[in-house]
Amino acid sequence: MAFAPWLPVLVTLHSVPPAAARAEPAPAAFSSWFDARAKEEQPKVLTRYQVDLDGDGREDEVVCYSLVKSDETRRGDGAPVTLVGLASGEHFAMNTGVGLDVELGCPSPTPEASNTGKPVLLLPRTGMRSSSSVSLRFDRNGPLLVASHVTTYSSSNRMDLLTQRAQTYNYTAPTSEDQDPEGNETRWEGPAQVVTDLESTVLPTPGKVTWGQKNWKGLEDADLTVSLRRRGDLMVVSVRLKDDKTVVAADASPKAILAADHLELRWSEWGTTKRMENRPVELGVARNALGVPVATWFKPPKKKDTPPPTIRWTSPEAIEVELPLDWFMPPPAKRTYYDPMTYMPWFSVFFSDGDGKGQETLVNVFPKVLFVAEPGRPFPTVEQNVQPWARVEAGATLLMLTQ
Repeated sequence: MAFAPWLPVLVTLHSVPPAAARAEPAPAAFSSWFDARAKEEQPKVLTRYQVDLDGDGREDEVVCYSLVKSDETRRGDGAPVTLVGLASGEHFAMNTGVGLDVELGCPSPTPEASNTGKPVLLLPRTGMRSSSSVSLRFDRNGPLLVASHVTTYSSSNRMDLLTQRAQTYNYTAPTSEDQDPEGNETRWEGPAQVVTDLESTVLPTPGKVTWGQKNWKGLEDADLTVSLRRRGDLMVVSVRLKDDKTVVAADASPKAILAADHLELRWSEWGTTKRMENRPVELGVARNALGVPVATWFKPPKKKDTPPPTIRWTSPEAIEVELPLDWFMPPPAKRTYYDPMTYMPWFSVFFSDGDGKGQETLVNVFPKVLFVAEPGRPFPTVEQNVQPWARVEAGATLLMLTQ
């Protein structure tokens, strides 16, 4: 540990100035720490380079090493470990971990991720039944997940939060002679979004007319934009509408709301069926003649008698709906697979416009796969099941970080 040099204290006969707060010792530079450990432990350095991984304009250091097997010293298991030393002083380690059927590879200097101008740490993983990779950015609290790609013999899931896109592919082989001998393929591609409390990242998404195009007279007739943001343990859905003729609901019944100009919020409730499949949930929202919001479940959650969430019309054209995050996200104990796409919810908003003649036009924001960031962070925290990692504490050795 480094200590500040001792300074003499000047004392006068009349007064003693208050003692200044003691400065915390500066963190050891990553290169000095790693070079000292390498001199003692003799690792095999597989790659070493510098890149700005936290966006502060300073180069951070990346090292991938392994400790060669030795029967005499029984040092390590030969699996590579990747270290990241931020210029701000924090050090982090990524290894294969225990219980995952993948083996971590070494990163290499990569071009700017997805042409967004933000470099990432791309970690490849290989396994007996799959191949995969994760792309990470960092802040002072650790790695942030920005992209992943997992491929098995029958599926492929890809998401990129820098370009805000996601893709899924699944193949099901025939199980009987009367089924298609080619099997069944399903594909989906659409937007992905991070739900964060950082205002700079909360951007409105415009809607698109998906039904009743011939009845639509333009943006003033019916239009929709949607913004999602985190507020504590809630996801706040902010909707702005344009509607040249508002049709109100007579009451809060499903029939009355369907007959009125209304919103439909649709999402997946994770793992609520016997097969742990996502369950679709749908909420209808309108307002009555007094301007008071009314809501009902078109497709209710699994938990019986769940009341509708808090809803506010903040202006004649704006509405906020507060949805608890635990309605979307499985508890941490259920997040056990290393593909984050397997338990991410999807979410979409529809605006049904009728002008008093029944439903004439449907405007919607396409289904999005949602990823939730911790407060104050721009991307999701990397879960240990997705990529094991640890903060490198004072006194750590390279051998300790392989275990």
